[in-house]
Amino acid sequence: MKELLFGWIQDIAFYTLLMVVVLHVLPEKNQRKYLQFFMGIVLMILVISPFLTALGLEQQLDETYARQTYDRELQEFLRKQEAIEEEYQRHLEEKLYEARDEAESLKEEQREEEEQREEKQQEEQQEEQEQQEQEQQIQESWIKEQERQSQEKGKAPREGEIGEIPEIHIEIGKPEGD
Repeated sequence: MKELLFGWIQDIAFYTLLMVVVLHVLPEKNQRKYLQFFMGIVLMILVISPFLTALGLEQQLDETYARQTYDRELQEFLRKQEAIEEEYQRHLEEKLYEARDEAESLKEEQREEEEQREEKQQEEQQEEQEQQEQEQQIQESWIKEQERQSQEKGKAPREGEIGEIPEIHIEIGKPEGD
């Protein structure tokens, strides 16, 4: 018990001596009152610490301080975690929008290519139809010419007498050699 009392008095004396030295070394007077207030609170804790230990309140005081510190750190951690999650969510949304825009542009390109392909097919079909019409017109004009020549010679052509109709192919498009 004597050792406990002696240690307590020694702690108070050492702290008081330290407090006096710090106050004399402090260059600015306006900070002195704040430092005295803080040191007074620490001195009161030193004075009542044996009573708190005897009553078992020191452990409760330590737990309360630790819990408050823990709660404050936990709240700060949760706030940081929430900020990180929000940033990650924004990043994911940006990537999603970019991917969607890219997919839409690819679909647009594919649609345009398909339209071009269809237009080309229609043009080719139209050219082929025009070519067939021209071939038919040429064949009809040849038949008429044959009939006219036969009539001029004085005999009317009979069926099967006209002869074979030559096949005529006309290609419309790019000139050869290109």
